[in-house]
Amino acid sequence: MKNPIAVKTTAKDLVCGMDVETASAAQHSEHKGHTYYFCGSKCKEKFDLNPAQYLNKSAESSKTGCGCCS
Repeated sequence: MKNPIAVKTTAKDLVCGMDVETASAAQHSEHKGHTYYFCGSKCKEKFDLNPAQYLNKSAESSKTGCGCCS
């Protein structure tokens, strides 16, 4: 039997730090060949305005219910 390949099912919202399920993410953006997932439209809009600001940001701890989801 072959071992199934592990598929990453969560991603970090780079704007608010929240863990987001990739299959059901509210929003996502493509940037330089990578897909980034977001908890809501506000975080996606902030990322799209200035991706470099969030790509260079140090990793934060996971958050839930940060109030930015929409």
